[in-house]
Amino acid sequence: MLTTAPMPQSALAHPAKPGPDAVLPCASVPAALDAERRWVAGPGPRIALYLSAPEPTEAVRELTPLVLVHSVNAAASAAEVRPLFERYRATRVVVALELPGFGSSERGPLEYTPKTMTDAILRVLEYLRRAGFQSPVDLMAVSLSCEFAAYAAVAKPDWFRSIGLVSPTGLESRWPQPYDGGRTKEKSLLRAALEMPLWSQALYWLLTTRASMRYFLKRTWGSTSIDERLLAYNLLTARQPGARYAPLAFLSGALFTRGIARVYARLPQPLWVAHGVRGDFTGYEGLAQIGPLANRTIDVFGTGALPYFETPSLFASRYDAFLQNALKLAR
Repeated sequence: MLTTAPMPQSALAHPAKPGPDAVLPCASVPAALDAERRWVAGPGPRIALYLSAPEPTEAVRELTPLVLVHSVNAAASAAEVRPLFERYRATRVVVALELPGFGSSERGPLEYTPKTMTDAILRVLEYLRRAGFQSPVDLMAVSLSCEFAAYAAVAKPDWFRSIGLVSPTGLESRWPQPYDGGRTKEKSLLRAALEMPLWSQALYWLLTTRASMRYFLKRTWGSTSIDERLLAYNLLTARQPGARYAPLAFLSGALFTRGIARVYARLPQPLWVAHGVRGDFTGYEGLAQIGPLANRTIDVFGTGALPYFETPSLFASRYDAFLQNALKLAR
């Protein structure tokens, strides 16, 4: 039976050596989390992940991993899920991955599409399974990454025990947008303009000044009480080589899928949706599109878009309650 029982401390104390598909650390990007950082090689871009229990002992192998996926913005990284990683690492196998183009993962002029991001999630799960973590995972994604998580969970349903979507995109309207085979919301002329070498780097620098990033975090929080530690890391990661490419693809709409609510509705796993009521990310009139099913749970917090920063204990208690109910339904 799957369990989230306390993890043996010995499993946290002895990091395993990198496996054959791991590569040497990229020294140019300081770690986003205080945990062992690994890299998963191709096919596809090299993916960074942080692992709370790197040694898959017999006791640990039976635990259900919690996989965390940060949002997508001008300076995204695993630092965005730090409160969750730190809270659960003592009792669970916790993995925080970084999507291509962000954090310590491979950057540069890659092909940034929903498939690129979805494949990255699935490759990390393959890596965990090869490392000995065979149990289906509980996955929690934030904002736009919820769309990639949904694609992954539909593609490999047996790899996921539950799905958590925090401030998911694509649910802004109560009128369902048709799903068009994965067609994105990309504006081709805008993308061409954003990628013009003459000004693309200058535009990215403008978007990632301290003043700009403070402004966007205030819009995310819906208040001036942002997390200063997150802001500091955002400034650091935004100055790494190749940092502009994925964010500019994001701004062009190339990472958003038309009619993604249709994909959310197809998820067979227990689904938890959490969102706040402040800031820019408060449009969830389309929640009814995912269906009033017994395995759907929606929790609303009086916060901004990242409620686990503002009310960590309440957020965790609601999520834990969802997981316990999901286990009962599965029996």
